Amino acid sequence: MTVENAISKLRVMLGADTETVTVVEKSFAEAKLVDGTEVYTEGELQDGAILFVRAGEGASEDPFAPAGKHETTDGKLITVGENGEISKIEDMGAEVEASEEDKEEVKMEEEEIEIEEKKEFDVEGMLEGIATMLEPYTDEIKELKKELSLLQERFNVVADEPATKPVRNNFSKTKQEAESTLATRMDALRAIRNK
Repeated sequence: MTVENAISKLRVMLGADTETVTVVEKSFAEAKLVDGTEVYTEGELQDGAILFVRAGEGASEDPFAPAGKHETTDGKLITVGENGEISKIEDMGAEVEASEEDKEEVKMEEEEIEIEEKKEFDVEGMLEGIATMLEPYTDEIKELKKELSLLQERFNVVADEPATKPVRNNFSKTKQEAESTLATRMDALRAIRNK
């Protein structure tokens, strides 16, 4: 049963006029982008059509495709402007294959050049070049070694010294000095009193 037949039967059952209702079927052009996103347009996929992104179940309506270039899995490059309007559609299939072949040729040429360069590689010349590059640094390294040895000698002298003067128990000596000073004074006072 078609949609038209179902609608006409419903109208008859409801007692409505049996006028013919035409059902407009919308055709959609669908595509899948290389990142897996599904897009579609109402009608054909052409310049000026609006490109929508399929939001999936649960979404009330599908949003417009964002502005920019989008590559489809079948090798088309769709350029989208504001509000999802398609401004240009390009077929990239032949260009991609040609560019891949070009890349392979360039890669093979680079490998051949590298092999030739390796054959012509001068080890002695390279070592001489490295030696001349390092020459100023060797003088600096010698100076730094001298400074380091001087600093180590100074450090060892300081490290060998004790941190502070040793603490000794002088209480008995101090007490004896205090008693002898007191005894001397007392003797002097007695001598003055006896005179």
